[in-house]
Amino acid sequence: MLKIIYILLFSLLLPFALKAQDINTIRSFSDEQFKTGNYQLALKEYQRVLFFSNDNEYNELYSKIASIHYLLSDFSLAIRYYDFAMRVEDNDSLRIELALKKILCNFKLNDYYSALSELLDIHEPGTGYLKDRKALYMGICYFGLNDYEKSREYFSQVLNPEGVTELFDLFHSFERYNRKYRPGKVELMSILLPGLGQIYTGEVLSGINSFVLMTGITIYAMFTAVNYTLVDGLLVLSSWFYRYYAGGFTNAHDSAVRKTELEKRRIYTEILSLIDRNQFISSE
Repeated sequence: MLKIIYILLFSLLLPFALKAQDINTIRSFSDEQFKTGNYQLALKEYQRVLFFSNDNEYNELYSKIASIHYLLSDFSLAIRYYDFAMRVEDNDSLRIELALKKILCNFKLNDYYSALSELLDIHEPGTGYLKDRKALYMGICYFGLNDYEKSREYFSQVLNPEGVTELFDLFHSFERYNRKYRPGKVELMSILLPGLGQIYTGEVLSGINSFVLMTGITIYAMFTAVNYTLVDGLLVLSSWFYRYYAGGFTNAHDSAVRKTELEKRRIYTEILSLIDRNQFISSE
């Protein structure tokens, strides 16, 4: 009788043992695929582990899956899985680390408002390393949102004194550049004299073309008014003049926007390089 009971117990427990063994095998296989860069297969197998596991035994895989989506440039799904990982994580420091990774995804999506909202929800980190990273990310957020004063303030928190001086010089140079190529100013130049705004921003051929075209239309309208009637001249002028006139100063505005955006990217790269060279190492 006792032998029969042992056989029955063994039969009941065997599937669970095999299931656990199978899941562990899949997990090990997934880890190997992840290490070798075979992310698509690793993602598929990690999802199988989560599907068949019980009691939240493999909750750390949410972070792994999020990392894979990040590496595959699927940042929206990465954000979703970082959310899952944060919900099941009890350690405060690890939760902050996951939140910062999620914010990196927002940066990739140029969603600086969401990134800033996430950062403001993070309580003040206890370690110097996490505190510095939060300050760095705050600086990036405000730079992306064109709030350069606050951006400079947060970037300064992660720099040594020498780096802070260089940072102020970079921002000062950028502010001067923005004033020089302010889109409204450049647009007004082309309103006053067609083509002038484009020439000012370096698009010389476009500016000359706009000036010649508008001059030609004006001369033709005057010729029509003299040889026919003033109304005919005005009709010619109104049908062609505003179309190309408005197009000219709109192009001048867009040219200034492109120019300042390119300079913004260059300055941003220089700021990150500066931080890399002159980062203040917290002693906390």
